Amino acid sequence: MLKRLRVILVAVVVVAALLAAAAPALAVHRPTRVMIVVMDQMHPEYAKQYNMTNVLWLQNHGVTFPKAYVGDMASETVVSHNVMVSGLLPKHMGWSDEALRDTTDVLDGGANGIYVTGDLSYAQFQQLVAAGAYPKLGTYLHAKFPGSVVACVGQKSYQVRSMTAGSADLGVFLGSTKSGTNGGDPALISLLGGAYRGPSIIGTMAAPYITADPNNRFFVNSDPSNDYGTLTQSPAWIYPEDGDRMVPGFNEGHLGGDNWVADATIKIMQNEDWSGLFVNFGAIDKIGHMWGGGEADNLKNYQWDPNSIFNQVHEPFIAKNADTQLGRLIGTLKALHEFDSTLIVVVADHGSTAATKHFYGVDDQNAGDFNWYYGDSLTDGNFYNMPGRVITPALKPLIDTGNVAFNYSSTAIETWLTDFTMAKKQAAAKVMRKLPGVIATYMKSDDGTRYVLDTATKTKTKMTLAEHAWWKLHGQQLVNTMAWSGSADVVGLLANRTSYGAFGDHGGAQKDVQRIPMAWYMPGIKHAVSENPLRLVDIMPTMLKALGITPTHPMDGQAFSLSLPQ
Repeated sequence: MLKRLRVILVAVVVVAALLAAAAPALAVHRPTRVMIVVMDQMHPEYAKQYNMTNVLWLQNHGVTFPKAYVGDMASETVVSHNVMVSGLLPKHMGWSDEALRDTTDVLDGGANGIYVTGDLSYAQFQQLVAAGAYPKLGTYLHAKFPGSVVACVGQKSYQVRSMTAGSADLGVFLGSTKSGTNGGDPALISLLGGAYRGPSIIGTMAAPYITADPNNRFFVNSDPSNDYGTLTQSPAWIYPEDGDRMVPGFNEGHLGGDNWVADATIKIMQNEDWSGLFVNFGAIDKIGHMWGGGEADNLKNYQWDPNSIFNQVHEPFIAKNADTQLGRLIGTLKALHEFDSTLIVVVADHGSTAATKHFYGVDDQNAGDFNWYYGDSLTDGNFYNMPGRVITPALKPLIDTGNVAFNYSSTAIETWLTDFTMAKKQAAAKVMRKLPGVIATYMKSDDGTRYVLDTATKTKTKMTLAEHAWWKLHGQQLVNTMAWSGSADVVGLLANRTSYGAFGDHGGAQKDVQRIPMAWYMPGIKHAVSENPLRLVDIMPTMLKALGITPTHPMDGQAFSLSLPQ
């Protein structure tokens, strides 16, 4: 009897297994829309520090990655945004830094011409993407959802141009300042209280509901005199606010900053059948550059009244406001009955470090460009290399070599040489290692595929144990991600809490600069706190996997699984 019972039990197990194998897998409820919300320069700790309730809710109900980091260099806005929507490391994009050497004359200005990427036109970004012959997220969305619109919105021109180029239909950003001396409309100057900015549209479609709004909603004050006190107080005066470009201001019909971005995005949501929205909130970045971000921008360091109008130019207000605008976008999704089908990703393009240990730039009014850039540029003529210019003292030994074609200094020093033979790179690296704050120097290999650590001389600045641990784990990998024929010839990594550019800055490999928040959510997703160190380059393949799309082109990123609703 016992033997017969065993046979019956075995038979039941076998039948159950066969039925399970034959039953179709539960269908995954895949999104039909994706929205990437970039909180420019946001640190992971800001969500709790500033009670960003919408970000916290998404983290607590979606899939969050506490160990997420940028994962590449240069950790700059103009680089990171294209990494997200291409799945490629910077070295495969066509540009990997604040400047590029156009070795193959893609931009038609002559071989080996040096360009500042933040000054490139939309058409030039299009040329670089086309030369790379790689698809971006919008390309896949168009194929998956024919006739749908992919759009990008943000305050910064280069942010939107680089992210839109190659696949998006519509890009919206704040255009250049107009005043009475350069063709500004007297009626708008009067209405807005001075010089102003209006919406600029790029891509393949018009957006009259933005450009021709009957109330001129998307025109905001941009008078430099309206600086909220940031032009007269160190260190904010290095990179001061100009009108209401990054802060909302007080004209209810013409709010700027992240409010402007949210309003433009909502207009697109209401007027278009969209499948992809790339939304870029830039205010945290601007305020972080001025004061040093969350670790420094507090009442202990700066005397400001949280109840006054000037709280707009400090991190506690501006981070909370960015979160409020995120909430407005979520509310619009719900009102349009699109929330259940939308996959939302909230992320930062980079972090930052405050120069509380050492600041080696010039601390003076509007010194940002002076500190960041040196050299000739085809896009700007004689770019900050004017006769009689006083070189930043800390950088002077490098410039005095007479072999610097272009230099960008932030939380790393990246130098393009006039003569970039290996012998000259070695000579430049020897000088760079002696510059204050430099903890490691790299020379680009002759084939341009990697950077080689210079070990011939000792750096003037010694690493702390924490710096060494992070550098040993990530330094070489991060520097190599930007190595290609057009990248800098010599790179110097800087110590923590050290900057040559603005008081709060990014661009390098420091842990504070690299660490970012990242949360994914759609209704029904299974909440998880993942230990995977997701990088920006992983966003694209992970999103394609969630959409059920098979890539047609190799990517550098890794596709991670999300527990989507079934």
